Order: sequence, then structure tokens, then C-alpha cells
Amino acid sequence: MRREIKLLLFVEFLIAIGLGMLGPYYAIYVEKIAHDTSVVGYSYAAFWITVGLLSPLFGKLADKKSKSIFLLIGGSLSFIVSLLYGIVSSVYQLIIVEIFNGIATACFSPAYRAITAEITSKKNRGFEYGLLDSISYITYGLAAILATFVFTYLGATALFIFSGSFQLASSILLTKKISLIKSR
Repeated sequence: MRREIKLLLFVEFLIAIGLGMLGPYYAIYVEKIAHDTSVVGYSYAAFWITVGLLSPLFGKLADKKSKSIFLLIGGSLSFIVSLLYGIVSSVYQLIIVEIFNGIATACFSPAYRAITAEITSKKNRGFEYGLLDSISYITYGLAAILATFVFTYLGATALFIFSGSFQLASSILLTKKISLIKSR
């Protein structure tokens, strides 16, 4: 297996563990803030609509400027968002944080996908994307288990810090390594 694909698999692992840790406890977290589970839908909507509206713009800017910069901006914002989850105390604050989360994802995702397309080989692209999907799905499952321990024994704030740290680490790693990959 090529070294570049191994790097992508590790980055995918970091992304999935960071994001996967939040999933199982997000509704509980929102319930504590809003005392109403319907707010989960509104907060998800704020996130996904923001991602959908901004991804083409940030993707175009990443093509023109630097994909690495958008990876780093997206990962850094994801880390900040994870920390902000720990201080959110109202529905309005949660919606604003989810909009920032959407901005972070819209910065990171198009640049990451473009780099993935550049790194994967045309001949084996389906297989290599299959490996990336596989590591992602398995890691989401493992992240749920890890999140259970973190949430139970360390609390929600620790869960947010762990999650954001994994996301930031994936951005930094890929940003640092991408120049080495492209120089070959």
C-alpha cells in the first residue's frame, strides 16, 4: 500500500474518531441546554444548511489559494467549536456554534476531498476510497465506545476537548504532510 494512502487512512481515522465521539451524546447535550429534544433538529439544520451553502465557495477558494490553508482553518475552527460546546448555555448560542461548525466543515471538507482525489490512483480509486470509507465507519463505531467511557467518567467537557483535539490533529498532520506528498 502506498505511503500516501496510509497517511489518508490515518487522517480519516482521526477525523472519524473526533466526529464519532460526539454523535452518541449530542441529543443528551442539547436536551440539557434546551430541555427540548426538537432543538436537535434545528441545530442539525443550522449546521447542514451552512455546510451546503458555503462548501462550493470554500472549495473554489481552496482551488485558487491553497487546500492546505483551508484544511488548517477548518480543523482549527472545529477545535474551537468543540471547546465552545462546553460553554453554550442557550439554544441561540447552540445555533450560532452550529453555524460556526458548518463553516469549519465547509472549509475542511472540499479541500480534503480534493486532496484525496489527487492522492488516490485512478486505477485503484474505488478500492482506495473503499478503504477510507471502511476505516471511517469502523472508527465511528469505536468512537462511540470511547465516547461512552469519556462521557461517563470524565464528562461532556472532556468529550468535547477530545473530539476537537482529534479533528485539529487530523488537519495539522495532513497540512504538514501534504507538501511532502506533492513534492514527490
